[in-house]
Amino acid sequence: MWPCFIKALAAATLATATPLSDFVLKSSSSPPAGWRATGYPSPSYLITLRIGLAQPNLPLLEQHLLQIADPSHARWREHLSKEEVEELSAPSKEALIAVESWLAEFGLDDNPLERTAANDWLIIHNVPINQAERLLNTTYSIFTHYESGRQVVRTTSYRVPAIIDEYVDVVQPTDYFGVGMKALSSSVKIEDTLGPSTTYNITLSQLKDLYGITGYTPSGKNSLVGVTGYLEEYANLVDLELFYETFLPQAANTTLNVELINGANNSQNVADAGVEADLDVQWAGGLTWPIPNTFYSTYGRGQNTQPNISYEDNGNEPYDVFLNYLLSLPSSELPQTLTTSYAEAESDVPLNYARKVCALYGAVAARGVSALHSSGDGGVGNGNSTLACYTPNRFAPRFPSSCPYVTAVGGTYLIPETAVSFSGGGFSDYFPRPAWQDDVVDKYLSTQLKGTYEGLFNVSGRALPDIAAQSVRFAVVYQGQVAHVSGTSASCPAFAGVVALLNDALVSKGEKPLGWLNPWIYSLKDGFNDITTGSNPGCGTDGFNATEGWDPVTGFGTPNFPVLLKQVTPS
Repeated sequence: MWPCFIKALAAATLATATPLSDFVLKSSSSPPAGWRATGYPSPSYLITLRIGLAQPNLPLLEQHLLQIADPSHARWREHLSKEEVEELSAPSKEALIAVESWLAEFGLDDNPLERTAANDWLIIHNVPINQAERLLNTTYSIFTHYESGRQVVRTTSYRVPAIIDEYVDVVQPTDYFGVGMKALSSSVKIEDTLGPSTTYNITLSQLKDLYGITGYTPSGKNSLVGVTGYLEEYANLVDLELFYETFLPQAANTTLNVELINGANNSQNVADAGVEADLDVQWAGGLTWPIPNTFYSTYGRGQNTQPNISYEDNGNEPYDVFLNYLLSLPSSELPQTLTTSYAEAESDVPLNYARKVCALYGAVAARGVSALHSSGDGGVGNGNSTLACYTPNRFAPRFPSSCPYVTAVGGTYLIPETAVSFSGGGFSDYFPRPAWQDDVVDKYLSTQLKGTYEGLFNVSGRALPDIAAQSVRFAVVYQGQVAHVSGTSASCPAFAGVVALLNDALVSKGEKPLGWLNPWIYSLKDGFNDITTGSNPGCGTDGFNATEGWDPVTGFGTPNFPVLLKQVTPS
């Protein structure tokens, strides 16, 4: 719905259309590896444009966050309300007027328009591609991924009028492709063996014993665990029931709430079951039962339904769509703990979009949500070969785990635990290192690396992972059969389960949940099982090594639940 005054403003400008010379470059990049232009879309092909607006009060939101997340501060865990976060996330009134006037000037004032709760994103539906090209002074192409055959409509650069440049942070879909079909999430493998051992498996009871969870009984009241689902990964409820019957009989007949976002489906055909989704809901639910769990399925990679068109209408993980959905919820419906097992090379995500998504994670954190992400399964490299870097002469940190507002989870295996070779870790090229990391990261750089790999990574970047958990041969039920799955896609719901129990302990006593975890984690003197062996090779190198204290392979290590529980509930 377009306000009448916007249409009036636009009408006043229609007589003098914005000349091309007044456009400024907003973003420009090369297609990610594996993509090539193979044609042009039909001029009438319809897309949904998402415009992220500048948020002048984000520095103030970060100030609040740093206080709320600091255990030594009087405001620790005093999370902000929905209304407070929206006020701090909102664009200026001038920005809204200018941007909506720009859209109207280019003939989009009759298109269906949505605004997010904070008005920081505008979503314009049913935009013909030729109209989007005029709006952004660009040309869209069909790009094909040579391995998967997947096709998307994208451009490699776009522009906006100079008069609104300061008000617009990002426009999508433009230059964010997402990665190829085989690498869309952290590598999840169904396998029978890992190395010489065929007897090493991880079950619920084993993991609970290993991390000291067994003696804790959750109250399950006033708590919620969220599990993120992307890429048409369906959590099969029959698989979940069989998992509970096999590994946690007392949880049999437990229901899973499913929220469908952005037109997502919920196929329960066993052939459509997603191994990632099954893994995540089974382990998050199994570790936290009887705390309720919700599976958030966000549409974003399905085939286009427009007649005679085979290419897709959206990209990879639609992070902004999902996070804005969460932010629209009342606080009573928000999960206290959120686990996400999807990652991609940071360099594949346009910088302005990555920053915008990270700001959304900051807003979610300010609402009291502990968000955890798998750190990736490529070691320091791309996950496909230890001989080549994803980008020449550069390690490959993963996103969104490189965002400082999420907690990045690396991987271990065996007992006693050692770092698993695929554990994603390193240093962000996009986000500077936060002050709460300085002491431990400086120590690692000076005592362990001593200049090794100079030029291959950003010594001043946000370091990851923050912590780790077991990640090899997790027992799951997939398409009706017990299988074994490996990846930091397994370690993330495992550690998230521990965090959910800590939040349960707090909420059951009438206290606020932990919220943003990282400053608290880095303030702790104990509470983790330090991992001192193993490394994460890649790019033709041995990668980083695990060592005493924090390291960019396993972070501070794996959880010691009884100690962490005493940290948050000392009485």
